[in-house]
Amino acid sequence: MRQIALWRCLQCGECCRHLVGQKFGMAVTPDEKSCLETLARRRGINVHFLPLTWNGFKVTMYQIVDKVCPFLDQNRNRCSIYQWRPLACRMYPIHPYGVSECTMLDRLQRRGFQIIFPPQVEAAGREYARKIIPLLRTAIKRYDLNHGWEDPSPLHFKYRLTYGRVLT
Repeated sequence: MRQIALWRCLQCGECCRHLVGQKFGMAVTPDEKSCLETLARRRGINVHFLPLTWNGFKVTMYQIVDKVCPFLDQNRNRCSIYQWRPLACRMYPIHPYGVSECTMLDRLQRRGFQIIFPPQVEAAGREYARKIIPLLRTAIKRYDLNHGWEDPSPLHFKYRLTYGRVLT
């Protein structure tokens, strides 16, 4: 029987330093984009967005294309907008495409632990599955940072979200 460990954030800032993957940036909804733009303007911060998905009539999701989150206070490794952070941040390290760049999670997995996530992370993961995944799946076009607009192939999620636990 595997040992169980509760994941907790070490506040190392690694997740905030790797927002852009091989093809896409961090997904945000139009409402989150608007909120982040307002917060950035008030703080004198530049944040860069590109469309992520299009449904034939409008952009349904955006992506942050800054490799390092502009809201990361790099001296303290803390989020300067923690109270207003997007859903993708609230559910971290749970992500349907797999989990990466989390120092604590890497440590626990290397030691063979079964990982349990805090209730607020689990709740954000369920909200993501309910709100965001349908938008990604129903997109007519996706914007690949390397190649521009593309017809989306069916999305195959590496992990299945089940009450906050990442199942393979």
